[in-house]
Amino acid sequence: MSNLFGNVSNDLRMQRQTLANKYSAARSNLLILIAFTAINLIMLATNSGTYFLFSASIPYIIVDLSMFFCGMYPEEFYAGELEGMIFTDKSFFIVMMIIAIIILALYFVCWLFSKKNKVGFLTFALIMFSLDTLVMLGYYGFSGASIIDILFHGWVIVILAMGIHAHYKLKKLPAEETVIEGEFTELPTNSEEAIEGEKKNELPNSVALRPADLDAKSRTLLEYEVFGHKITYRRVKRTNELVIDGDVYGEYSALVEMPHMLTATLDGHTFAAGTDNTSHMYINVDGKPAVQKMRLV
Repeated sequence: MSNLFGNVSNDLRMQRQTLANKYSAARSNLLILIAFTAINLIMLATNSGTYFLFSASIPYIIVDLSMFFCGMYPEEFYAGELEGMIFTDKSFFIVMMIIAIIILALYFVCWLFSKKNKVGFLTFALIMFSLDTLVMLGYYGFSGASIIDILFHGWVIVILAMGIHAHYKLKKLPAEETVIEGEFTELPTNSEEAIEGEKKNELPNSVALRPADLDAKSRTLLEYEVFGHKITYRRVKRTNELVIDGDVYGEYSALVEMPHMLTATLDGHTFAAGTDNTSHMYINVDGKPAVQKMRLV
């Protein structure tokens, strides 16, 4: 089945993975925000005229105003009513740039220290960016602000809120069984042992959507073999497929690919494949990472 970071099943292992992905997505969006804001400040200071939407507004606004009052824009900018304007000393620009960098550093600290589920830092980042959104709307107004900029601010607020909510929801789940990460024990070869193992794990087998078209032009993104099953995560045209032992168990189709997770349960084990919000492709087994790769194209 396909899922955009929603509830994937009643399997606690997959619920944990899904909630962890939401928290990770929140941190990833925060890092992108920091990077684009830093680029915007550099572009602004060099009068390049380039602006990235996915960024914080307060640092940009205060540097923009300081450059205006210090006469740092081209001469034609101060023509007409602004001709003969008395400019402030450029030390004002330096002070405002330092303040902007401090704000950016606070966002970075929030990203850095929120890594090990320290949700308080992510909450502080949400408060800061909510304030940033209010300042943006107050400064530009609903008519002056770009609708795309408003939507991006809204997107970041929602993503951060979802990450915080996922953290608290994850804490409420029953304690996870102790499993050595990255190690998987093969299924018992003895039939009686296998039957006993199945009794202990009552997860029903997923139903395949259809046999995989092995003749179709496709690109294998990831492959992994475990518990006697071959798991393949591949792309066929605009569709990503989770293929297990030659059958398609999950698919995700989109013109613009978004984070998603495809899951299936076989022989009491849950397999998942997908792409997260940091462009990492992965195959997970029983909620544990099995293989991961950066998605470049």
